[in-house]
Amino acid sequence: MDLTLRTDYWADPEARAAFKAFLIDIFGLDLSTWESAGYWDPSFRPFSFFHRGEVIASVCLYLLDAIIEGKPARLAQISSVGTRPQWRGRGLNRELTGKALDWARGKQEGVFLFANAEAIPFYRTCGFRPIEEYLEMLTVEPATPRAGAVRLDPAKEQDREKIFAAARGRAPLSDRFSVMNANLVMVHALYWLKDDLYEIPDLECVVFCRSQEGRLSLFDLIGRRIPPFEELYPYLAERGDTLVEFHFFTDKLGLEKTTVRPLRGNHPFVKDPFPLSRPVFPYTSRA
Repeated sequence: MDLTLRTDYWADPEARAAFKAFLIDIFGLDLSTWESAGYWDPSFRPFSFFHRGEVIASVCLYLLDAIIEGKPARLAQISSVGTRPQWRGRGLNRELTGKALDWARGKQEGVFLFANAEAIPFYRTCGFRPIEEYLEMLTVEPATPRAGAVRLDPAKEQDREKIFAAARGRAPLSDRFSVMNANLVMVHALYWLKDDLYEIPDLECVVFCRSQEGRLSLFDLIGRRIPPFEELYPYLAERGDTLVEFHFFTDKLGLEKTTVRPLRGNHPFVKDPFPLSRPVFPYTSRA
């Protein structure tokens, strides 16, 4: 088929440009903003088939430093998996996934991924196991908002560097499960959560959060110290809020009691053995 298998090619400008074009064509995702801001991450490793200079199938494996049950660990996340339509049905992604897993063997304590609905049968046949993911929830009383939360705009270099510096020096958000990767945090800051970023100078932290229809969603909390929820909440409260949902484990927030609900639609899969039996994947850990 005149295909060339390549990996670890970020230093080749033409190959990297071909990969970026592949992401735009397959997923509609343009990583140029992340790249031009200087956050491209060598830990985000491609395994790609090229045909005449074009990426026609690719799998990426993102090695992530983590904290699991209070101890340093490393996880691998499979992402950016796809094949151009005219090349599908030839087993290319299966071969690339196998090569990525072979490369990662011995470099991590667990492999996970998030699948779209159409890919679920594929990952089952590759030996991945679906798991349930949960969110912690807290019912709150209406509160009077406290001034002091400052909106950040990642399109501005000063704000962007403030976020990145906080992410590089962050304390683990949870001792049960935290992911410690500042470059991946910046993907979320520049794309999916760019309108949901706040600095709270009084608490020396940056918060990713969104309030809609009485529900406050906390996606990430970044600082050298994790403030207890009772200190944090007044800066984020809106008068109509009755519920807070946490997209991470809350063990460091000083909460006495939370409830849980299943999180649907992400379709998380793991490769056994995986070091957590009931994970809450931090929102900004998703590649």
